[in-house]
Amino acid sequence: MTRLTRALCSIGLTIAMFMGTLDTTIVNIAIPKIMDDLHGSLANTSWVMTIYTLAMSVFMITTSKIADRFGRKKIMLLGLALFGGFSAACTTATSLPMLITFRFFQGLGGAIITPIVLPMGIEVFGKEKLNQVAALVGAVTALAAAGGPPIGGMILQVTSWRWIFGINVPLALLAFLLVGICAHESYDESLAGRIDLPGLLLLTAALGGVTFGLLEGRQYGWHSSLILSSLIGGAVALIAFIVIEHHIKNPLLELDLFREKTLSASSIVYFMTGFALVGPSLILNYFLQNVLGDSPLHAALIIIPVSLTIMVAMPIGTRLLAKVGAIPVTLAGMIIMAVSLFLLSLIKTNTATALIVVLLVINGFGFGFSSVSLVASVRYLPKNKSGIGSGIVNAARQIGTCLGIAILVTVLDTNIASAKTQIYHTADQLVTEKTLSPHVKTVAHQQLTKIFSGSSTPTTYQQKKMTRAITKAASAKTNLPKPVAGSDLRKLYDASVALQQGSSKLTSGSATLAKVAQQSRSPLTISITRLAAGVATVAQGQRSALIAIKQIAQKQTLQTTFSEIKQRKNKHLAQAFSHTYLIGALIVLCLSPVAFWTDRRKNVPAKAS
Repeated sequence: MTRLTRALCSIGLTIAMFMGTLDTTIVNIAIPKIMDDLHGSLANTSWVMTIYTLAMSVFMITTSKIADRFGRKKIMLLGLALFGGFSAACTTATSLPMLITFRFFQGLGGAIITPIVLPMGIEVFGKEKLNQVAALVGAVTALAAAGGPPIGGMILQVTSWRWIFGINVPLALLAFLLVGICAHESYDESLAGRIDLPGLLLLTAALGGVTFGLLEGRQYGWHSSLILSSLIGGAVALIAFIVIEHHIKNPLLELDLFREKTLSASSIVYFMTGFALVGPSLILNYFLQNVLGDSPLHAALIIIPVSLTIMVAMPIGTRLLAKVGAIPVTLAGMIIMAVSLFLLSLIKTNTATALIVVLLVINGFGFGFSSVSLVASVRYLPKNKSGIGSGIVNAARQIGTCLGIAILVTVLDTNIASAKTQIYHTADQLVTEKTLSPHVKTVAHQQLTKIFSGSSTPTTYQQKKMTRAITKAASAKTNLPKPVAGSDLRKLYDASVALQQGSSKLTSGSATLAKVAQQSRSPLTISITRLAAGVATVAQGQRSALIAIKQIAQKQTLQTTFSEIKQRKNKHLAQAFSHTYLIGALIVLCLSPVAFWTDRRKNVPAKAS
């Protein structure tokens, strides 16, 4: 194979890897648009994300084995055709069920192409180039996974959500041509006999049950019979799968592979990269858009440093691996990820954007170094087992993301629910205590109850709508309260009242004088009558001035109230996100010692490849 052929084949495989991984996260940011366009609920529309991740997690190991048995190039081309064809189908979907169905088959295509890239790359460049090949695959994977929301945000800014799927079509076609023309066929020559059908069905049931339970536990409730049945059924199927694989002649998954500790430990580390990725790609994105009110594009531009940093960190990590081994690199990556999640917990609503970007750069280095575990996972496997090894470690990352969503988003939902209750009671109490008209208080209580009655955080639009309703109620001129005692407006109000009382006496006196003058037919009658009318006009103006002073005072009180509510709201919501990041940091930190088994000791010889 010539250098040019290798380069072209490498480009085709890189595109395939990038597309398959990108679609696990790029759709997240488009869910609101899809909801509006296809008239679906949030729960139903979220299946557009869920079904793809479910298909990827469930079928990766199986498709890796099938590719090893029947030919990786043939199966890769089949996967690219499925992925590209159903990406095109997604752009034409006219209903939510249609889109979800197309996404499932697109996910099946992604499950085929993603794990096969690594063994095909090793076939192209040789086992001696394993570090470089795995580093490229890992960098592309991490870049695509972290880059989904930013790329999706930019696409939504300039065109329809349909192009989030449509962009895959020309890329899949190009990858199909490059791989079809340049790649050579490869197999796992040690495999023979029929595919282990019982093992295939049990593994599918196991991964499907566990993944579905993790992804949908928040939606249906962790104690619901559906979720409990799914998780328990998945666990039982997994146990049955392990028992059968120990006794069958041609197992779907050689369990002896897990005796290679570097594969097992590296899979756990890669699992944790998927888990921790939920932090910047989902949790922070939610904070930027739903709490700070940023546009999808602005949020995307803030998050994109994670992707750019991974592009730099992964090659650096791979070079360090070649010099000092996998343990220091993967351990450093896990610790940096944990520290970065802890630092993200310090973000407040007034934190400078530049500081958030710095924290995300640190986060990106953690991801980049941890992703070196992909290199370590197949480093000591025989060349013909690199395909199934890749399937195992990639499936681990997908399931890690599912677990991250299950744990971190559930923790966030719980914290936000608690924060919402605190914000509501605080706001309601502030409205009660403030000096406002009864009508304004009634409207404010009604509006607060309305926007806090939903299951999600009040959106910026809802908050603005509430503010407009209360401000409109405050424009009424009846039953206005006096300004707060001791304030400048209260002093002005008291002075105006005293002046009005004096004017009232003058009005009464001038009216009496005008009446007497009229009865006596005094020549001053006209002048006195005009004086009485003028004094009455002044008195009316003073009454209007008193109303205006009350309105100004109420407006200032409302502004102060809104400001205090916003401050309390920001404080409680920031704490909700902070606690979520801290839980994530603690989990990553507790599992970081696994990195000590991602490499062999120097005195242990490697297996022959």
